[in-house]
Amino acid sequence: MIEKITADAPDTIPVPGRTAGPLSGAQRALYLVELLHPGTPMYNITVAVRLEGPLDVPRLRSALARVVARHDALRTTFAPGTTPPFEPVQRIGDPDVELPVVELDADRDADGTGVADAAALRLAQTWADEPFDLERGPLLRTRLLVTGPERHLLVVTMHQLVSDGPSLQVFFDELAQAYAGEPETPPPAVRFADYAAWQRARPVDAEQLGWWRERLAGVPMVLRLPTDKPRPPVAGPHGGNHRHPLRAAVMTPALQLAQRLRVTPFVLMLTAYATFLSRLARSRDVLVGVPVSARDRVELESVIGFFATTLPVLVEAHADRGFADLCRSVQGELLDVLTHREVSMEQLAQELAPERDPGHAPLVQAFFSFEQEPIVSARLAGLRATAIDLPPTGAKVDLDMLVFRSAAGGDDFDLTLTYRADLFEAATVARMAVYFERLLSAAVAAPDAPVRTLPEPAADGLPAPAPHPPPAADGLSAPSPASAAAIRPEATTAARAGTEHDLVQIWREVLGRDDVGLDDNFFDLGGTSFALATVHTLIGARTGATTSLVSLLEFPTIAALARHLAGDPRTGHAVSEPVGQARATRLRDRRNRLQQRRPGRGTGE
Repeated sequence: MIEKITADAPDTIPVPGRTAGPLSGAQRALYLVELLHPGTPMYNITVAVRLEGPLDVPRLRSALARVVARHDALRTTFAPGTTPPFEPVQRIGDPDVELPVVELDADRDADGTGVADAAALRLAQTWADEPFDLERGPLLRTRLLVTGPERHLLVVTMHQLVSDGPSLQVFFDELAQAYAGEPETPPPAVRFADYAAWQRARPVDAEQLGWWRERLAGVPMVLRLPTDKPRPPVAGPHGGNHRHPLRAAVMTPALQLAQRLRVTPFVLMLTAYATFLSRLARSRDVLVGVPVSARDRVELESVIGFFATTLPVLVEAHADRGFADLCRSVQGELLDVLTHREVSMEQLAQELAPERDPGHAPLVQAFFSFEQEPIVSARLAGLRATAIDLPPTGAKVDLDMLVFRSAAGGDDFDLTLTYRADLFEAATVARMAVYFERLLSAAVAAPDAPVRTLPEPAADGLPAPAPHPPPAADGLSAPSPASAAAIRPEATTAARAGTEHDLVQIWREVLGRDDVGLDDNFFDLGGTSFALATVHTLIGARTGATTSLVSLLEFPTIAALARHLAGDPRTGHAVSEPVGQARATRLRDRRNRLQQRRPGRGTGE
């Protein structure tokens, strides 16, 4: 990774021995998503390790305790801010390690292992999808399944707020050392909380932000993939996973082409994925979110914590461009992104997509990750250990592709597509995986051929995108005639008056100002997303009204929110207002304002 320190920031990370502190920029953005979609496994990270041999369970439990004691992130919880500016804090607690042992009651197949292993993985996936309590913790769960004589499955789940990919390897390396009885080394000198406070204190690099603003000017901020279901007004957190093998017959030629082109395998596979998205969406320019590590300092290499962020990579998949040329272009683009990685995705979204549509993730709706090795390398002395990745069923974005080398070794890889279940059917995503493999093979076989000659999605039964998104794609649906007829204006007006009074008092308290009008926008008055979370809590405590935090984002004025809370089914509009037409006009005007700020680039091939 490329390191760049701003002139006004200290070159070393202060280590004051804090037990609480602010969230890092990446943590802050993730925590807000958790507030919007509480109780989901969207950001759970789970690895299951199959252990064969004589396992010493007390020694394993002791080894786990040693690792947790060494790393403050594994003892960290997150609490909402209770005073202005209502920023959440992370708090470091005392070690608390549990390793419950569960005996699996399952029939065995002919060789005595297969059925039990399958049942164990199903149970492990259930555990992987259990949500965390961010405030109470702990944000690390370890469980041990007994699947047979000298056969176990160790299931380790962490919340991404305290971990990332390299952290998993640090965890399992230190677990192996402790289990083997190796002498304990001093804990890392830098705590993650120290890093977070240091990072938040650094000023935004105006030069880097300017580069992003210029580079993405006019680039479409919404990737309109063809979906099986209309896009709902508010993105749902529930998702699914589809795993597809990419055998050596496909991957060996791809890796060899990357070597000939002098690009990394990551770049070649990213280019293939972006081309795949471009063909599906019929969009020339595609933004793909890729993970970028902030572990650019020696003192951070052995620290467990959330050091990763996601940044957009622009892929200009012009129809007449050859795949090889596109790969070289993406390699240069990725290097530019790494050079300007001091700007976080949160800052980019605020700068480039300030008006959020809760129907999709801001700025980027497709992610990509590629690992040349298995997710983790696990080992325990005297045992045969095999790591198994268990991705959560929660979906961060519309489509997320992960490609990594399978545990079997060689050039066999596994592809996992995580998708939003409110947009796609499982069968469609399975066809997407087949189409991606076919497109990759064709591109590798003829790398200089124009992109437009690559296979079409329709050959694999995938639908073409609609030329114009249907109204529901932006959540512009009006209530049914039956629900509209059931509206009682006098009832909603009476309830609304009392609600408006309560909301005015809450807003005045949270914002610290008296000049609060019924039609003032919460954010125009100086409110932040975290202050809005405090408003959400106070509404429930003082009025008894039940609503989601997303609704407060969707209705950011007292008048609109009061109508929503009073039960007006027409999404917060006045009873006499034609809802579908009014909301469509409002969002259309919003899009026009954004287009005026970012003129230029079209979406056609």
